[in-house]
Amino acid sequence: MTGGTGSGGDGPHLLRALGFWDCVLYVAGSIIGTGIYLSVGNIFRKVPYPSWILVLWVLGGLHALAAGLTYAELGARRPTAGGPYVYLSETYGPLWGFLAMWALVFVVMPGAVAALSTGFAEFLGAFFPALGTAAPAFQLFGLRITQGQLVAVGTGFAFSIWNILGIREGGRLNDVLTVVKIGSIVALVVFGLTSAGAAMPSFALPPLTAPLAVAAGGALAGVLWAYDGWINISALGAEVKNPKRDVPGGLVLGVLLVVVVYVGANAVYLGAAPVAALGDSPRAAETAVRILFGDGAARWLSLAVIVAILGSLAANIIPGPRIAYAAALDGRLPRPFARLHPRYSTPAFGLMFQGLFAAALTLSGRFDELVATVSFAATAFYALGGAAVFVYRRREPSAPWMMPGYPWVPVFYVTISALFTVAIALDAPLDAARGLVILGAGGAVYLWGERWRRRGA
Repeated sequence: MTGGTGSGGDGPHLLRALGFWDCVLYVAGSIIGTGIYLSVGNIFRKVPYPSWILVLWVLGGLHALAAGLTYAELGARRPTAGGPYVYLSETYGPLWGFLAMWALVFVVMPGAVAALSTGFAEFLGAFFPALGTAAPAFQLFGLRITQGQLVAVGTGFAFSIWNILGIREGGRLNDVLTVVKIGSIVALVVFGLTSAGAAMPSFALPPLTAPLAVAAGGALAGVLWAYDGWINISALGAEVKNPKRDVPGGLVLGVLLVVVVYVGANAVYLGAAPVAALGDSPRAAETAVRILFGDGAARWLSLAVIVAILGSLAANIIPGPRIAYAAALDGRLPRPFARLHPRYSTPAFGLMFQGLFAAALTLSGRFDELVATVSFAATAFYALGGAAVFVYRRREPSAPWMMPGYPWVPVFYVTISALFTVAIALDAPLDAARGLVILGAGGAVYLWGERWRRRGA
């Protein structure tokens, strides 16, 4: 297992350029997206009790913190490129690492880039309708292409090219956008909680009945998705200055920062209007802001959403090519994925491949469906990666950094993730079946590659 920092010989190597606060902001930037603005209404509809809503956000934060602690130890044990690919390959075997890489590099990561770029174009269209996803552009092979899709493709490529220029440049872009989007949420919390129109909701905790438990489980799925993204930093271990300190510290502090701003934002929403009114609104956050500050503030919220999308895109565009890079160093992907830019020491081929793939998904309009097919598999691989810590502890009892609360912290994380995986599959069995087909195709590619590797040997 290579997963190293270099491409071999005297060629370029991944640069250790990210410091502690870069790691903190990268974790926070990877997590904070549109969920805190656009997905909260569905949670309010499912669980119409302010107390239970805040409990769910705290529970989701505890799950993310347990995940962060678990992957912090994994990152300290293996401070290399590749993240989940490396952990699964070393503990369960190369097939499992390859399947995780297959799902992440060829579906999840480019799908996320396509989704975020398209989301940016949709909100930009609210300010400039001629550039929106409803404005037609031309026909391409029978597909109706809109101006918004072209904006999305251009945005994805622009961020990809920026990241080719160096991990420092990619990190700085993420730092700036993350500070701005956290600042916008903090401003919302401060002004919202002190607004004359805010009212203290009832935080009485109704008993947990069977119907409420089922509804809470469905709402928790939305909460966990809003906290998703913490795993991205595990793929950047080869580019962190002091990974044995900064990866664990960045994960823990970054997750805690997100928990605070998420709970604060929900307190503002709940103080603005009754839960039923928020649940009936297609955009609960916008409704709350309009009630507290007027119609003009709702437009400013759209700007905050745009910044959140761009910040999430800046963070999520980075890890996929690093995972592909680690797999290519092991000979499980074509060699171009293992080449680093001779001047900027970045996986330029992987970044452009991801950009092209994301562009194709954007123009097809099928990225949401494609990501849904493997969402349960990605969650399962995250859980398997977390469980790898038990294998490492048995094989290597000591480590540069070891999480507090072992074994209960990883047990909590892996159990919740496993239940979440099952819930996703039960909720969308057709998507799960298609995801298994995609993973089956990955398994076939792996076996074919192993056959050629043996012939070459």
